[in-house]
Amino acid sequence: MGSGSLQVGVREQDSHDVTRAQAEKFAIAANILNIIGSLHCGGVLLGPRRRVLCLNPIATDCLGDGLILSGNRLVATDRQSNARLQGAVELAMNLTESVGAPATWLEVRRAANVPLLIRILGLQESVRPALNGASVLLVVVDPQSQQAPRADLLTRVFALTNAEAEVAIAIAHGRRIAQIAADRSVAVATVRTHAKMALAKTRTRSQAELAVLLTRLAFTAPHGEAGVSQANTLRDLPIFRPET
Repeated sequence: MGSGSLQVGVREQDSHDVTRAQAEKFAIAANILNIIGSLHCGGVLLGPRRRVLCLNPIATDCLGDGLILSGNRLVATDRQSNARLQGAVELAMNLTESVGAPATWLEVRRAANVPLLIRILGLQESVRPALNGASVLLVVVDPQSQQAPRADLLTRVFALTNAEAEVAIAIAHGRRIAQIAADRSVAVATVRTHAKMALAKTRTRSQAELAVLLTRLAFTAPHGEAGVSQANTLRDLPIFRPET
């Protein structure tokens, strides 16, 4: 029994060593994707033969809605979008240190929602070893998600009251004054007052300008539990290895 226990212990130690080695191997890639996630964007690293090496939780959430994984490759479900995607990825993969190409934005059409926006960045050969051979970074933006920052940020930055911040966020999400009043079970005049105060404190001149300001803040300000915290550890980051 003693020798049997020793054998189990050795196997457990080997397992821990492998896990630690994998964590170290993907640490830089995971940190980069976490940073991209903090900006409310999906991040995907592609390796040889356009295989997905790893992606962050926001990119994972986009799978099944315009994008899918097929044989560890990222594929757009819309045929024309996929042709553009694969062509742009192939071009980015052929980058060299001396021959550069501008980052490419393209649309991936979806059946029921507005298109996803994907920015395709070719990685120079000098940085690829640190990213486990990744040669392309995809940044995925869903225009329908995270359109406004958290209310507590607005109260701190612009001294909005909670009610003013919530009305401002509702405006940024495209809600009309009457709809906001109904949602909050208050008079339309009350919501109008909150909206006017939000405009004055943020120094914006219209609801459209307020929505643009809040959208910019949403892109740069972390959302706490809704943002990067879901991918703080490597075990939370889906890893897909190229087939050998």
